[in-house]
Amino acid sequence: MALGSDNSVYVAGTTSSPDFPTTQGSLQAATSASQQAFAAKLSPNGAVVYATYIGGSAETSGNAIAADSSGRAFITGTVSASGLFPTSPGAVTGVTTTFNGLVYFIELNAAGSAAPVAIAGFGGSAIAVDPQGNIYAAGSYNGPLAPNLPTTPGAFQTTVNPAVCFTGFAIAFYCGYQHVAKIDPTGTKLIYGTFLSGAYGATPSALLADAEGNVIVAGSTNSPDYPTTPGAYQPEYFASPTGTFEPPHSEVAPAPSGYVTKLNASGTGLIWSTLFDGSTANPEGGDVISAIAVDADGNLLLAGAASSTDLPGLWLTPVASRLAGGFVTRLSSDGTTLSPTQLIAGSVSVRGIALRADGSVVVAGSGSTVVSGVSVPVLSAVSLSSAGRVTAISDPADNAKIVSVAPGQLLTLYGTNLAPAGQASSPFPTAFNGVTVTFNGIAAPILYTSGIQINVQVPYEISGQTQVTMLVSSQFVSPPVSESYILAVVQRQPSVFLSASQPLFDMSSCNGQIVSGLQPLALNADGTENSCANPAASGSVVTIFLNGLGVSSPALTTGTISPSALAISPAATLVSGSSTATNFLSTTTLPGSIDSIAQVQIQVSSTSSVLNIPLEVEQTSESPFRVRGPGILIWVDE
Repeated sequence: MALGSDNSVYVAGTTSSPDFPTTQGSLQAATSASQQAFAAKLSPNGAVVYATYIGGSAETSGNAIAADSSGRAFITGTVSASGLFPTSPGAVTGVTTTFNGLVYFIELNAAGSAAPVAIAGFGGSAIAVDPQGNIYAAGSYNGPLAPNLPTTPGAFQTTVNPAVCFTGFAIAFYCGYQHVAKIDPTGTKLIYGTFLSGAYGATPSALLADAEGNVIVAGSTNSPDYPTTPGAYQPEYFASPTGTFEPPHSEVAPAPSGYVTKLNASGTGLIWSTLFDGSTANPEGGDVISAIAVDADGNLLLAGAASSTDLPGLWLTPVASRLAGGFVTRLSSDGTTLSPTQLIAGSVSVRGIALRADGSVVVAGSGSTVVSGVSVPVLSAVSLSSAGRVTAISDPADNAKIVSVAPGQLLTLYGTNLAPAGQASSPFPTAFNGVTVTFNGIAAPILYTSGIQINVQVPYEISGQTQVTMLVSSQFVSPPVSESYILAVVQRQPSVFLSASQPLFDMSSCNGQIVSGLQPLALNADGTENSCANPAASGSVVTIFLNGLGVSSPALTTGTISPSALAISPAATLVSGSSTATNFLSTTTLPGSIDSIAQVQIQVSSTSSVLNIPLEVEQTSESPFRVRGPGILIWVDE
């Protein structure tokens, strides 16, 4: 559905009915196909203005609809055969090769009587239009079909390498790769065409265009290397980035993550891009975004379904209530800040979201609500609360926004007007510059305060608990801060400290090498920072640094500075089955730093100029804790 500027309602979908109630004078009043897309316009009081089939003699589906201020409607979906679909004169052409179906989009005039623009080969999943009349179409294109999609010179991503996302019973199913096209109002010029995908593809579910011609696309991706931007809310993929092997299937791609990406008006670069997932997402469900809307301030309302109990933004939800199901949240217009995420009761598949005049959100979909034994659709109103003065709870190692903590973990609290600026020194105080932070009443050491951040260490004493309430108090600012947040307690939550200069490696920024991963703060044997321009000698030792190891052996003390490199267990190791040429030498405390920071020494050797090292911290060989991200990059001199 789409809402017009005059409160008219535009609806698109698919029907198998030969007697669908079309209107006289509409684009296509009758059909001979067994299945066709339809579009209809309803007046603000619900009267039918027009209703029409779409597709000529081809079988079609209607998957998405948008409307502009002049009353034109734009519909996209799939088509069984491009040769049967009536296109407009001079229309640009996208994919014309059949592989799991083709796609189309059309523009209907305000009366629903003609299609000034009808194009085959672009879109299929989502569509939008900007105030200048440019049309944006997005879709996900499977395997061998994807490389046939047209891209434009200088586009953000001009090629993809098709991969298999699912195999079973000797059948391979290719991943679907997201493609976004911008086409001029006449439908005769491709302004840009670009892929926006990772190794395991991406599938769009919603598309918005702003007045400047930038486009926001949201959906789900199985790609741990889906393109994101530093400073976005969640640049890193949280779930395990490796596929699974589950009988009777031989391979399943990594779990889906939600994503939201803002692409610039020329299609040449990302303004910002973030993932949205937790660490417990599973391949069957994952964490996906299925609908978006925009509020009066330009913030994005996101709705979808999640299988992770540590979904971003759940810091106001008790741990026992963090169950799989539907969710709704608000992302700031710059992609950096999230409101508290609210869950929707029951097993819900969210299909739509809308904003009421009072600011509350209406979410529609299907789910497990039962009336007299009958499952009925879900329609629920949610009042999204704003973030408090503390707008994010982060791991300072990789800046990941988290809703769970491990004993001893360092945390950074981001916000506005939090506290006077000051650097604490050892022994670290539990009250500093008017700031105290407690975890179930246990005071935490304060390391640093400023107007925009507070750095603390989670007390080791919370070990064994399942949930803590973090109370943040700051009395030397006006108005004072007093806020509480509910956090799950986990045994370990390992993360690697990233390079300040390049935390997410730009695939094209180093000798044209196609690599992706996290660029850690890694020191070569001579103490200089490891990078593409400054690789380690093959066979030499590289040092990286970890946060969030939890309780270790021998036991460490809250707030203590380590005087020497004390060997600690558990130790870092490679992900099981990895063939990366590395040898882990030691995991110790870091002399001169708070003792919860671990330094890991790795001997590297390679015939390749870059290693992508997937890290684990082992409690036992049967229960490893995966370090966040698709792996860390260590550069080696061949």
